[in-house]
Amino acid sequence: MKAIITGMNGTVAPVVASYFEKHDVEIIPWDRSVVPTDNEQAMYEFITRVKPDFLLHIGMGSPEMTEFVARICFQNNITFLFTSTVSVFSESGSGPYTVESEPNAEDDYGLYKRKCERLIKEVNKDAYIVRIGWQIGDQAGSNNMVDFLVNLVKEKGYIEASNKWYPSCSHLIDTAKTIYDILNTKDSGLYLVNSNQNRTFYDIVNGLNNSERNWNVKKGSNPSRDDRMFDDRIQIQSIATRLGIDHEVNE
Repeated sequence: MKAIITGMNGTVAPVVASYFEKHDVEIIPWDRSVVPTDNEQAMYEFITRVKPDFLLHIGMGSPEMTEFVARICFQNNITFLFTSTVSVFSESGSGPYTVESEPNAEDDYGLYKRKCERLIKEVNKDAYIVRIGWQIGDQAGSNNMVDFLVNLVKEKGYIEASNKWYPSCSHLIDTAKTIYDILNTKDSGLYLVNSNQNRTFYDIVNGLNNSERNWNVKKGSNPSRDDRMFDDRIQIQSIATRLGIDHEVNE
């Protein structure tokens, strides 16, 4: 089995690639210096030469590139997966969200992901679209929640974490496992991946805190909304279990 993966210089793709490799999937990174994403001929030749079983579009790419790759995969019987985001929903609204919830984001990033989703659906009826939330890693150095918090402490000396905000989030390892499971056990379609069942951002930050980090965490109340996504078809370890806060009660 082979998989082309975009975004290998990012946060999610390297963890997904590592998980797939452990399950005997050969990973072929999409190197944009070799295969420019604005060159349709180069993209077509790359995909059809490699003939992967899967193409996971995890990195950023223009909507036009996304549409083209999704179409080529459909025409060549290659399973295509696109990672979208909870950010397709407006921050001015509040969830929780399900697969029936209508995306309504109007910011640049949310509109970009919404457009990609729409274009994919138009050209590849067999595509997998997986919306994910804020990713949690084990350390700083990449675009994940821990990195954000470490930098916030460096800047301000403390973290003010809202006790009124329920974010969609998952640990990178759990996200990778879930993407693998979706591709290998589920039919194509839209899926929502979120590990947060009932914890506020304040709870989660305290769960990530430890004696080594020793963050100064203050309780806040902004933002006040529910960004959680729920999908009964998805089995993923809860963030409370991952962080060992199953039995703590939010105040």
